[in-house]
Amino acid sequence: MNPSSAIFDFSGSTAITDEGIRNHFKRDLEPWQPIAELIWNGFDAGAKSVRVITREADMGGTISVTVIDDGEGIDFTKPMDNFRRFNDSLKKRSHSTHGSKGRGRLAFHKICANAVWHTKYHGRNAIIGIQSSSLSTISGHEISEAEQNALLSEKSQGTCVELTNFTSNIPGHEELVHQLQLELGWHLAFNPEKSLVLNGTTICPPAHKLTQNTLHAEGVDFSVELIQWEEKLNSEKSYTYLRGSEGIPLHHMPSSLNQKPGYYTSLLVSSPWFDALSGNEFELRLTFSELSASKVWKEFSKLLSAFTQNHYQEFLARLADEQIEGFIEEGDFPDYRGMDTAYSSWRLGNTKRIVKAIILADPKLFKNSNKKQRKIIIRLLDKISVSSENNSLLEILDSVLNLDNTALENFAAQIRRTKLQNIIQTIESLQKREHAIARIAEIMRNHYKETLETPDLQGVIESNTWLFGNQYESIGAEEDTFTKIAKNLRDSVKDINLIEVDDLEDVATIDGANRQVDLFLVRRQKQYDSSNQPYFRCVIIEIKRPSISLSTKHLRQIDDYATILSRHPEFNGIKTKYEIVLVGRKISDSNFDVHERLNNLADRNDPGLIGAGTSTNPIKKYVKTWQTIIEEFRISHDFMLSTLKTQRDSLEIEDTKDELLEALTESAEHH
Repeated sequence: MNPSSAIFDFSGSTAITDEGIRNHFKRDLEPWQPIAELIWNGFDAGAKSVRVITREADMGGTISVTVIDDGEGIDFTKPMDNFRRFNDSLKKRSHSTHGSKGRGRLAFHKICANAVWHTKYHGRNAIIGIQSSSLSTISGHEISEAEQNALLSEKSQGTCVELTNFTSNIPGHEELVHQLQLELGWHLAFNPEKSLVLNGTTICPPAHKLTQNTLHAEGVDFSVELIQWEEKLNSEKSYTYLRGSEGIPLHHMPSSLNQKPGYYTSLLVSSPWFDALSGNEFELRLTFSELSASKVWKEFSKLLSAFTQNHYQEFLARLADEQIEGFIEEGDFPDYRGMDTAYSSWRLGNTKRIVKAIILADPKLFKNSNKKQRKIIIRLLDKISVSSENNSLLEILDSVLNLDNTALENFAAQIRRTKLQNIIQTIESLQKREHAIARIAEIMRNHYKETLETPDLQGVIESNTWLFGNQYESIGAEEDTFTKIAKNLRDSVKDINLIEVDDLEDVATIDGANRQVDLFLVRRQKQYDSSNQPYFRCVIIEIKRPSISLSTKHLRQIDDYATILSRHPEFNGIKTKYEIVLVGRKISDSNFDVHERLNNLADRNDPGLIGAGTSTNPIKKYVKTWQTIIEEFRISHDFMLSTLKTQRDSLEIEDTKDELLEALTESAEHH
């Protein structure tokens, strides 16, 4: 501005009264929201960079908030088109514009008394002031370059807003960062060339997962980016944005993924094909209505709908899995106590899949139930699903879920195929175990005198802890530190590795036995007792070399080892339970102690138990032979395999070969 020229004063009043302005704002406006509105004003003005600076008093409380942007500034030469216009801004809503009513700038009155704008527009400078006591009165005039705010002095254009005299404190730094992420983070994700900084902290997009895909419709390629936000965004709904070659949104529309509980997404679709929506001075611009009437768009819409619905179904499936695991932890599922482990595993998997199918059909069903109701429903489903009353199950679910005929048929097919797939997977798992048992049996029958390749045998055993009993099926790997402690304590037992002639089979030799080694496994896992209380379960498996026979000597060794363990700090926590399993090829023919201890506890219905533990030495002890392990497996699993194959055959009759193959192929592709 030329200092000699008259000062351009554009002070005045809005066309609406102060009370009328206040009525347009929510009473419960959060303190961070007026700041967000000023940031949006900067981005709406074409800013690439927005900075926010807050000042706090030493004793707490907000002193000031300053928002600086490098946008085009405020055209103060036309005051009736901006600050003196309210609820009818000339800034029209577009695909990259947040505000269009011209009122967001006045939201400051909810948190402070004064707001002052310094702006630089086309080389001219101005200052604008508004007080919350009189929102309809605007004070504004042009200023010289020397009078401009120092934060704008180095910029060619832009606006700096300062809020003072606060009546409400703004959130702390971390909370303000979080709210700005949820409010503006999606905009920053879509426009990586833009930046927002709060007190030196760069505001990044909120936590999300990105799924990308390329869809082909009528020879045209469309790049699709589906962003799933972990939290609900503050003001942004689920929209689909269409972008052309330059990456600028040319059109946006509500997505079909709106109003999905817990599922928050934004969809970006990019293709040069959308350039027709932008146009230029030499080309006619198409409207979206014209574009959407094309064959390309109609084909693409179908592909996009299939892609997004598939993504949503996968989300529901993951949610259902998490929900079901929570039900299991809370004790809502049956515990199948006393059943064969393979059968109980199948029953659990079968019931989980049926519950999952119900959750997918009606996600709100279990959410609206209490623990007792869930427990009854799930356990009834478990019982009915293995009975001959599958039709009754479907009738009950139909009456509860109110499914139409098509949905009921699809649901019935889903349950039948789910059950069939579960049966097939269980059969395959049992058959793999049969192969492992056969290998172990061959080693113990024909190769026990030879030097075994310990790493190979140990690898088989570590991968198949179910060999030693149903209760060890899910025992996982253990960390090195805990294993080393247990191994060192084990090696401290007197003569535990000493081989004597009396230990050997008649046909074995000392040299051959000494070339073999004992195997030693340690596992510790967090589990829950019958009262749903957590504890650590520690399992130690001592596998004697196959060339020796188990005797009283070995019983004493594990008794001594149990005593040492119970005295060690790492093992004597009150929330830890212990089990030691002694495994050998056979029990010595001339030994009676092992058989006697087994017989004494035979009524416990806990195969191999020789020591139930005491209050002073709370460690359970077991003795198992490989032959017993093999026989127990074959007896229980032959029955299980026979039962499953019968159910499989019955289910397969209900579907055609092609339908079954299609269902199983889809399942394999999904996995």
